Amino acid sequence: MSMMDAPEGTRFVVENFHEFFQWPEYFVFCLVLGLSLGIGIFFGCFGTKNKSNEEFLMAGRSMSILPVTFSLVCSFVSAVTLLGHPVEIYFYGQQHTVMALAFIPMTFTLMYWFVPVFFELKLTSAYEYFEWRYSRQVRAMCSIFAIIHLICYLPITVLGPSLAMDQVAGFRYEISSAAMFIVCICYSSLGGLKAVLWTDVLQAVVMMLTLGSLAICGLIEVGGMSTVWERSKLTGRTNIWSVDPDPRTRYSIWTSLIGGYFLEMTLFGATQSQIQRYNSVPTLRQSKQCLMFNMIGMMFVNVICSFLGMILFAKYWLCDPLNSTAVSSSDQMLPLFVMDALRDYRLIPGLLIAGITCGSLSTMSSALNSLTAVITEDFVKHYKPHLSDEKLSYISKLISTIVGFIAFGLVFVVKIVNQTVNLSPLSTLFVGSLLGPILGAFSLGLLVPWSNNVGTCLGLICSIFISGTVGLGNIIAAREGSLPNMKFPISTAQCLLQNTSSGEVFQPGISNMTIEDLFQLDSMHAWKERDDSFALKVWSTSFMWQPGIGCISTIILGSLFSFIVILVNRKSIPKVHKNLISPPWLRFWERCCGEEVMKNWVDYSECETFRKKSTVSNGNYGGSIFKIDDNNEMDKIMSEDRADSQSPDCLKT
Repeated sequence: MSMMDAPEGTRFVVENFHEFFQWPEYFVFCLVLGLSLGIGIFFGCFGTKNKSNEEFLMAGRSMSILPVTFSLVCSFVSAVTLLGHPVEIYFYGQQHTVMALAFIPMTFTLMYWFVPVFFELKLTSAYEYFEWRYSRQVRAMCSIFAIIHLICYLPITVLGPSLAMDQVAGFRYEISSAAMFIVCICYSSLGGLKAVLWTDVLQAVVMMLTLGSLAICGLIEVGGMSTVWERSKLTGRTNIWSVDPDPRTRYSIWTSLIGGYFLEMTLFGATQSQIQRYNSVPTLRQSKQCLMFNMIGMMFVNVICSFLGMILFAKYWLCDPLNSTAVSSSDQMLPLFVMDALRDYRLIPGLLIAGITCGSLSTMSSALNSLTAVITEDFVKHYKPHLSDEKLSYISKLISTIVGFIAFGLVFVVKIVNQTVNLSPLSTLFVGSLLGPILGAFSLGLLVPWSNNVGTCLGLICSIFISGTVGLGNIIAAREGSLPNMKFPISTAQCLLQNTSSGEVFQPGISNMTIEDLFQLDSMHAWKERDDSFALKVWSTSFMWQPGIGCISTIILGSLFSFIVILVNRKSIPKVHKNLISPPWLRFWERCCGEEVMKNWVDYSECETFRKKSTVSNGNYGGSIFKIDDNNEMDKIMSEDRADSQSPDCLKT
């Protein structure tokens, strides 16, 4: 008999906590929704009315550091983070905490390599960069990938937490999902980015208060810090410096630092929502300050979520809720802990509901606003260039509303899919196979001056195929139960049991059992002894590496294909304007190759002619709307651009 099974003739006793979820919890849920909606109504109806598209999508680029910083942190701390991160520590130990250190190089990479270019270009859609750097085709390709990711990610981030509360507290997922979507659609569509940012301030404060309260009350409930640390140490969960080089290892110092770096870079350097935020402040200095404060906030959240995971294990170390059927999925464990251990603290269950609600709302509003910006800027303005800014603002609000209701409908589709495919690897698949390659394309454009349109397109396509194959293989192998089990030892030795014959409830004794007997510590690394096929080993690659695989393969293959294109036809490759290349990397290549050589690749003129070519392709040039009737007129305009770029009096657009 396995230590995870109930002894013959008995069954685990499962308590029903639905009765403890009463009107105070519902009141807190409604209060959070009401305050969020009130902020949207204020900015949509009583503040600046978002008459221009720039005001609606970018808050007029006039936001202060406080709301942008809170919003950046809030985007990171989703409801999935609140429920999922502590469980990762519970099952896999403290090695995941090391990922907090990856935020440091990620932040400085953004501050000095990415943000100076994005900010000076005054991007509204992040993917507008690709049209200026490469072509309209690359921009459209990356925009479509981003839209697919956001539309699929939206219902996943709402459904997971809603299902967890439904199973543990009896709060119907249909009701909570519908209420959150309706409120989010209203305040995002009414108030635009400004409402989203200020609502994120409220939601970030609530989530921080939730995390802090759960940590303090949980620590008191389980018996103090010494108990928490000792129980984790006895089962090997306090070792945070594993140097196992096997890429299948879920968490090691390599996956946490290197894999974690690429994972966070995809979220902060390749997504519309984050680029849109740090572009909404007035100055580059403020944008960098937002990123620095964001780094501190994310490190704090990472550490406190890890601490919550240790508290969870200290509480359930001899009665695992998942194996004892107290919960049906791991993301229900934190709500179970609150309803089981902390229900006597009257405010705590309500705070958990508030934290989960705020986490879901912040993610939803960010995604809705980002989707609106991408669709409006990359597609509506391209096909309808004659629309005025005021009309574009109304269209943006309509798009935000429509996309929100589409995402709500997909909640029920994802619910069906969740019966056969776990949501966590599905979410990782979208991040790794779509955002990873987009980060690689950004990196190619910013860091490699000779990368070109054809090379980057081919690199993107191949990279999506590679990372998608790894991600899909992982999902298929997980469904078949073929993936190696890397969970740390758990036990059900002291779960309450009921005799199936007499109905007697009792708790087994463990006085004669050692830690090795209780947790079977010798089986921790048994997965390494398996004789798996090469394909299964590839599919078993840690999810932490998937964004890195997508990014690095795009950079390597894109550079290779670009070099081949140059060898075939060098004259067909246009020069890249200096403002489209990261300044530190431009200086690096100048020192390596010499400025004269770089002039063969880089346009050093002050005129940003790439902007004019972009607006010409949309039928909008120099701020006036017109139609180009023949190729001679187009050639004339482009000749004027070339002449302008050679003029010493040429000014920056």
